[in-house]
Amino acid sequence: MATYVVGDLHGHIHLLEPLLKKVRFDPSQDLLYSVGDIVDRGSDTGALLDYLYDGSRAGWFYPILGNHEELLLSYREKPDRFKDVYLDPGFGGRITLNALDRTPRAQEILDWIATWPMTVEVEGHILVHAGLPRVQGSSWGDAELCTTRVDPDTGFHQCLWFRIPDLYPSFDQKIVVSGHNMVSQAQFYREGILLIDTGGYRTGALTLYRIEDRTLHSGEGRPRLG
Repeated sequence: MATYVVGDLHGHIHLLEPLLKKVRFDPSQDLLYSVGDIVDRGSDTGALLDYLYDGSRAGWFYPILGNHEELLLSYREKPDRFKDVYLDPGFGGRITLNALDRTPRAQEILDWIATWPMTVEVEGHILVHAGLPRVQGSSWGDAELCTTRVDPDTGFHQCLWFRIPDLYPSFDQKIVVSGHNMVSQAQFYREGILLIDTGGYRTGALTLYRIEDRTLHSGEGRPRLG
């Protein structure tokens, strides 16, 4: 059995499938986690959602929330308030909305996304989309603060939106694995913080991290933007 974590996908199922094949991913015994941002931008967002929703129901796929999913849910609840950001072409939300309009499982998928946690702990690792909120008066982060640290204007959770340099290692020495902050190749930003978003929607490069032996596996293709 192997446990993998994949970086930001943004609808690029055509990058994910060959990379899973490359590492000989076996859904009958292996597990795949995502660090969020499955939706938006990529033209195959609908196909990716269907594939991973089925994987979740089958028990081999486990997602966490990204800032794109948080904004999708916020837009669905309050479209007038969030439309300028979510429907901006650079953010790519309209692609997801169009994909949901085409599937009879739209509400099932939205209900599923609404259940995604903001962090998951797996074998000495903490998975979070962007970063851990800082413990006041220290240089450490704490996953338990993710649900309480929100932007007072938007209500967005800060752990889904942090940017470099506001990234902090976990106080308990677990390795933090995150996406959101794009890097040319997966790397430790600092001790205890591994960044794995290699910008597949822009560069065509996608990265998997295997937890058991702490190895990185990459694949390349061409981006397909909507």
